[in-house]
Amino acid sequence: MPSPDLPAAVLFRSPLFNPSEGFVQAHALGLRRYRPLVVGLEDKGHADPALAGRLIVHDRPLAARLGRMGALATRLRAERPALVHAHFATDGLIALPLAEALGVPLVTTLHGYDVNRSRAAMLVSGRLGWMRYALLQRRLMARGDLFLAVSEALRRRALARGYPAERTLTHYLGVDLARFAGESAPEPGLILHVGRLVEKKGTAVLIDALARLPEARLVVVGDGPLRGALERRAGPLDGRVLFLGALPPAEVAAWMRRAWLLAAPSVTARDGDAEGLPTVIVEAATAGLPAVGTDHAGIPEAILDGATGFIVPERDAEALAARIGALLASADLRERMGIAAHALAAERFDATRQIARLETLYDALFSRS
Repeated sequence: MPSPDLPAAVLFRSPLFNPSEGFVQAHALGLRRYRPLVVGLEDKGHADPALAGRLIVHDRPLAARLGRMGALATRLRAERPALVHAHFATDGLIALPLAEALGVPLVTTLHGYDVNRSRAAMLVSGRLGWMRYALLQRRLMARGDLFLAVSEALRRRALARGYPAERTLTHYLGVDLARFAGESAPEPGLILHVGRLVEKKGTAVLIDALARLPEARLVVVGDGPLRGALERRAGPLDGRVLFLGALPPAEVAAWMRRAWLLAAPSVTARDGDAEGLPTVIVEAATAGLPAVGTDHAGIPEAILDGATGFIVPERDAEALAARIGALLASADLRERMGIAAHALAAERFDATRQIARLETLYDALFSRS
């Protein structure tokens, strides 16, 4: 348990937690010079036991979504918070009145859909938080103290959308390099694909590419609204595609040690939804797994084309199959790219280093407040 003498960082995420958002919990558990308090509006039952005693679920979620945060601010003042840090711009807007009521800076991490999805799609989503953001995002841009984009590509997109250049930085999410270490037991021809089964993950394109690779097998980890349609699409492939649903991190890591490569063929969805930088690519790199991904958002920042894997155009099943096939055909190439991928992860995405950098940014804000 962090020392009560440390300054408190209030980490805000409306759902505590979606299964695919382990990075929020990793953020809380990684802090060293700040004491995390994790605040949300809904307990979804996926909290790490290590956060026991650090979770606060607001008992008036609708009022909070509409900007009424006075009761929660009163509850938090006794913790002497130094700042509020929200994940996703939609939650940054919700957390803005909380930070202002506490008189502390607001940091917002931008992840992808919150910047890329079109305003029209947000307005017709039927989700209150998204609709409010579509209408009031300029308020967040004007009054938020710091915005952290998870890739340089997303930062450029955020600036084009109106985020302030002087307060919008690139900050990569870190990954625990030790978590994916372990003896590998690769299975011939095994391709791993991990992600929520939505359009932007490009799973349909990957299934089409697999049809051109008769010796390959595909394991899909994740769940989502497109699962049924994707299972039907994979039907003619004679059982070479295995859908496992969502798995805990330890089981995902075990599959990484069994795979020959990771496929991350993300695409821009029809409503504009796009990635920031899929964490799974970095996780695979720490496991020494080469990857094939698309020229999409921040993916080329985590897959160096020709060095740690390959980059192909979006929605190009033929090019995707060709690059996957090249890796499947050469153990030497897989080994060389896997070693380079691990080195890139250690250099650019090490969690210890990234948390230290984040806390330095906190220090600068805290000293001004």
